[in-house]
Amino acid sequence: MCFSATASFTVAALLTPVAAYSLRIAKRADDRWLPFAAYPLAFAIQQAIDGLVWLSINADDPAMLAVTSRGFLFFSHFFWPAWVPFSAYYLERKGWRKTALLALTVFGAVFGLSISLPALLKADWLSVVVINGSLEYKTRLIYEGIVDRSTLRVVYAALVVMALLLSSERLVKLFGLLIAASVIFAHGQFYYAFISVWCYFAAILSIYIAAMLTIVCRRPAVITPQTAR
Repeated sequence: MCFSATASFTVAALLTPVAAYSLRIAKRADDRWLPFAAYPLAFAIQQAIDGLVWLSINADDPAMLAVTSRGFLFFSHFFWPAWVPFSAYYLERKGWRKTALLALTVFGAVFGLSISLPALLKADWLSVVVINGSLEYKTRLIYEGIVDRSTLRVVYAALVVMALLLSSERLVKLFGLLIAASVIFAHGQFYYAFISVWCYFAAILSIYIAAMLTIVCRRPAVITPQTAR
């Protein structure tokens, strides 16, 4: 992200034990929470890749930069727009929320592919530059000249935040509000490198997932696989 390879690797290292804990506690509480429990792991991998992007730039290694930048792009432009609504959908048992979240999951996957796949496949459709100490992932889009990039940012952010706020689970809604606050802050202070900076702050916020799952696991009404037997 912004700052340095050290900043990205530090967050990745911090999130690794958080990820292990979250996955273990989600398995104990309810398998429906597993997609949320995977957030810290996915962010840890993404931030480690971001650190490698920094190293590629510092070493002036175009080959390594081409690989690592596309690894980051996979997460930032495709994985999260699809995974966030899917995790909220998977948590719901039934009802209109589940239907709406399924629609958002499909939309998120299609939208994510549309803004990531061309740059992932075409060598000259992605470049990375350092602006004010932050990384900007500059992509060519199939919407180029048709849809303004600021509009696409709004769609991206609205998709992610809306999926979390649509959840029937209060703790997920709170996470959605935290993510919404990070969107406002990242865009207001680091608009020139919005995606990479927002992903960094969202990665830090994913520590909340561990706390959320701890609360869920301690609920008296939770039925675990062991107690269900």
